[in-house]
Amino acid sequence: MKFLKWGILVLAATTWLSCVVSLLPLFDDGYLVSEPGLLGTWKLVDSADTWSFEKAEGMEYLLTQRQVEYDLEKPGGLETPSIKVPGDTVRLRARLGRLGAGLFLDLIPAEKDNPGVRNDLYNAHMIPGHTLARIWLDKDSLRIVFLDEDWLTEAIKDGRIVLTHVEAKGWLVLTAPTSGLQTFILKYGEDKKAFPLQSAEELLRVK
Repeated sequence: MKFLKWGILVLAATTWLSCVVSLLPLFDDGYLVSEPGLLGTWKLVDSADTWSFEKAEGMEYLLTQRQVEYDLEKPGGLETPSIKVPGDTVRLRARLGRLGAGLFLDLIPAEKDNPGVRNDLYNAHMIPGHTLARIWLDKDSLRIVFLDEDWLTEAIKDGRIVLTHVEAKGWLVLTAPTSGLQTFILKYGEDKKAFPLQSAEELLRVK
């Protein structure tokens, strides 16, 4: 299948996303754009989870994300199998922007409070911030590859990459300014180790 456009998606981490978080966004109001092709409902190829984008006020979108199944951990930690329970549907505000040829998305919980729910996407916002992924957007298909946490952690430790950051409870939290994030993406956005295709999530438009 031929993909028509690509970009960087700024998302919160779910169970299949990286745990790399940036405290600062990749764009400000001057970079906001409208992309009609994003509107509609998308479904993951290998699950029943859906992502529905609709137009909101101004240049914003409203994302309704439905997680059908949620892994509830049992007492005992990793040695005890988790229990699968029904997941929750959550709403997030979405702002779309463009940097060069890249398309970017910034997700923020739409609710004023931020309680823990049975939804990995929403719970990832317990540390307010942004996560990064490369996307390929076609008329009826969307492919997402998130920034690889292990690759970035190792590259920072051995000095190949310099990005200001802190480590907090298992999260790699980037504190680099917007300009530094942009420079990093422009240099490594095509790197197949930074955005490994074997980790891609495939979504198909359902309406």
